[in-house]
Amino acid sequence: MRKILFLYLTLISIAFGYNYDDVIIKAQASIFPKILLLDKKIENKLVSGKIVYTIVYDDKDYLTALSIKKLINKNFQGQLDTYKYEVNLVDFRNFSDKIEASAIYVLNLNTHIEKIAQIANEKGIISFSYDINNLSKGLMFSLVIEKSTILYLKRERLFTEKIEFVDALLQMVKFVEKDYVFQGDKQYQNKINYKNYYASLFYNQKN
Repeated sequence: MRKILFLYLTLISIAFGYNYDDVIIKAQASIFPKILLLDKKIENKLVSGKIVYTIVYDDKDYLTALSIKKLINKNFQGQLDTYKYEVNLVDFRNFSDKIEASAIYVLNLNTHIEKIAQIANEKGIISFSYDINNLSKGLMFSLVIEKSTILYLKRERLFTEKIEFVDALLQMVKFVEKDYVFQGDKQYQNKINYKNYYASLFYNQKN
């Protein structure tokens, strides 16, 4: 019975869930938790002495969220440097200002991203997004893979007293200005046209 239920849930996820890139998922599961250690104020974000990494998902993406949790635990074995951690899964409908988390990782949602980002910002919670487009909705970090792995940081989210990253991280990231991802790019199924996007980055660097 359990095997049948698991197969059914898997089929439902494939039929109706967002289409995630496994390579990006694995890269983000490996890199995002490490970024927390580069916050000089991480001690202020501990929950009961632990780092709490919360994955926010739509119910159709539950299995994806669960697989990411397993990836993180496989990568870090319950320990981020000197800190113990735990990974929580939260349906976006249950996400509120009562959330206790050191960081949140938001999967692709059709709604509520702005509200989630606002709560995270007000509480000083570091926020990560699967989709770079959602940085325009207030989330802090995303990561894409082109010829190399590129980490993006929304510049305006740096201006908070509750988060302070080491200079080395700020030298590694590419900054995204407010709503920059959408400028000059046509949207298709909530994804940017990466060819045009990188071309625009190159053009802007030259001018």
